[in-house]
Amino acid sequence: MAIALTTIFGNEIKIAAQPRHIHREYVGFPGTDGLAAMLMGSRGYQLVIRGTLRATTNILLQAGIDAIEQWLWAGANDYTALGVTYFFVVFDKFELVTDAKGKTFHLTSQGWVTCEFKMYARALI
Repeated sequence: MAIALTTIFGNEIKIAAQPRHIHREYVGFPGTDGLAAMLMGSRGYQLVIRGTLRATTNILLQAGIDAIEQWLWAGANDYTALGVTYFFVVFDKFELVTDAKGKTFHLTSQGWVTCEFKMYARALI
């Protein structure tokens, strides 16, 4: 059963699926001009998940970040969001987005502590 990405990242996310990566091997042979190309198949596609994390304190926000970071060690799983299922996905990189002053945590007028993030994932098929 697919895991909802909103259970990991919350409801304030956007997901962009990039085109598939194709792998080709090029080979030249002695005494001939040109190259031969061998299509090695798909190398999956990248998912970029962007969003905002929010909590009532810095400590709780950091705990949420630490919990998300643990997903970097998860094996391939199926994930779902906004009615789309992404099959055999692994997470590659999690980063917090800084503002022009280098800050990652921000306090809103409603009392929330927020931060923007990007998670890079790869669908293996």
